[in-house]
Amino acid sequence: IKSPSSTFLFRVEGESMTGVGINDGDLLIVDRSIMPKHGKVVVAMVGGDMTVNRLNLKSNPPQLDPANPHFKSITEEFTVWGVVTSSITEL
Repeated sequence: IKSPSSTFLFRVEGESMTGVGINDGDLLIVDRSIMPKHGKVVVAMVGGDMTVNRLNLKSNPPQLDPANPHFKSITEEFTVWGVVTSSITEL
């Protein structure tokens, strides 16, 4: 962990990111000091709820894209909380 004071753990609930190996129940390491860039997996706040999706800055306006074809992109306003740096799967 490069920035302990800005890093937190986030437990995944849902299956919107299964296409990149992030599954329901996984534990994510999220760094809030990393600048969110296009294509990065991020934790974001949308309408009072936290979500994990891929940041799409090339769409206008920016959106959050899932890695599961059964889910739709999030096009409503959101705030990025941090960038996912690792995923831990419990066996």
